[in-house]
Amino acid sequence: MNQPTREEHEELKRRVEKLEQQTEPIKVTRIEIEQKDINITLDNHTAMLQELSRQSDRHTQAFQKIMEILNTHTESISALQADVANVKATQSDHGELLKATATKDDIAALKATQDEQGQRQDKMDSKLDLILQLLQQRGE
Repeated sequence: MNQPTREEHEELKRRVEKLEQQTEPIKVTRIEIEQKDINITLDNHTAMLQELSRQSDRHTQAFQKIMEILNTHTESISALQADVANVKATQSDHGELLKATATKDDIAALKATQDEQGQRQDKMDSKLDLILQLLQQRGE
């Protein structure tokens, strides 16, 4: 390596002295202000986190209450479904019993209805026969 000459050495020495004279001490006040701002920001964030934690606790409690209510309703619905199944079975049994226990009046009313329908059918048949006869007479 090349050694600096005496002139280069002196030049470097002067430059270092000049730089040392120009250097000012670091202002500590700005760092203190930034530290103060950081502390305020941290305090604000801590307060926000505490509020979020309280809200989370309230939501957890509400969710637990909802789950309890849901479980109660689920049990009630299961009981109602069983009751409905029993009612359907009983209703079906009663329907069969009612069908099997038709009264004499029911049978008489049914026969009367059948007789009326038979009479109406006979009247309609005779009218249709008459219409056919008339149509055949016109066609001849």
